[in-house]
Amino acid sequence: MSEKSYRNGFDRLFDWFNFNIRLVKQSCGKEVLAVFDPSYIKKSGKKTYGLGKFWSGTRQRALKGLEIGCLAFVDVSSGTALHGVALQTPSPAVLKATGDTLVTHYMKIIKKYLKDIKSVSRYLVVDGYFMKQEFINPLLKEGLHIITKARSDANLRYLYNGKQRGGRGRHRQYEGKINLKAIDKRRMKCCHRDKHLEIYGGIVYSVVLKQKVLAAFVYYGDKKQPEIIVGTDAEIDEKKMCSYYGLRFQIEFLIRDSKQYAGLEDCQARSQKKLHSHFNIAMTAVSVAKVAYYLSQPPGERISFSMADIKMLHMNQLIVNRIFNNLDLDLSCRKIKRVYNQSLNFGRFYPLRA
Repeated sequence: MSEKSYRNGFDRLFDWFNFNIRLVKQSCGKEVLAVFDPSYIKKSGKKTYGLGKFWSGTRQRALKGLEIGCLAFVDVSSGTALHGVALQTPSPAVLKATGDTLVTHYMKIIKKYLKDIKSVSRYLVVDGYFMKQEFINPLLKEGLHIITKARSDANLRYLYNGKQRGGRGRHRQYEGKINLKAIDKRRMKCCHRDKHLEIYGGIVYSVVLKQKVLAAFVYYGDKKQPEIIVGTDAEIDEKKMCSYYGLRFQIEFLIRDSKQYAGLEDCQARSQKKLHSHFNIAMTAVSVAKVAYYLSQPPGERISFSMADIKMLHMNQLIVNRIFNNLDLDLSCRKIKRVYNQSLNFGRFYPLRA
């Protein structure tokens, strides 16, 4: 194929989400989490679609470039994420013209794929940025529960469970704001305790969300200030909710591998269609590699997934096959086959067994 054929191919539409959700259903276990995270993409120039200033978590400031909203799915049993879809965030000027904010734009991405998301998971796990009423409440009304992280100064209240006074007027619902530096451990049950952490949890009222939520206060070591994990499902176990939130970081590893080894940030295209194709090809390539080389192995035989190792294997394969074909070497010979396998393992972290 010529360079022009590749360029024109990127301009064609393809249903990436449908492809990836099928991959998730075929490859993951029964317990799956939906996760969402925006990611900054470096991009220079003036004519690229969606160019603007977006937050870079690495640099901890807004930088000129692009942004994609990444929806992925985490297989709880294997603890790894597979790509769903990546949609480019419009520039701030376009969002302003349409009357949207970043938060409502992200919420609409989830709503667009809500039916398929709910077919594999009851939970969407997001970081603390998304603990906003305009993001959580519309999705909760559609039956999707959210697990997120509250701010260290979150406005939470204890629920009042005492005897109500007689007479007219509204019944008492709350009993004071929670002091996050010294929570009342008589009101919160201890869900887990070991030498590394303690978890206290219970139903509280979130002033930001204007509803009751399940909160888990996680104390690490000797720290007096807890991390606060919040969920809209009151029936879930607090310890499980915290472990689900920990699995959210798998989407960041997926994005990292896509940037380092699949060329996520190496696109020179400027049109919306070609950028969309490039972002999804890069992230889907990592997912397919996980399915082919990691999830396909029996759980007891799996080692750490390494995209760098897989790339090295295929590069070695390309070079070694060319050399062996030109020399017309017979791979049915045990000695030659052993040399062939040794050549494939050059520079790899996890070499193939002879």
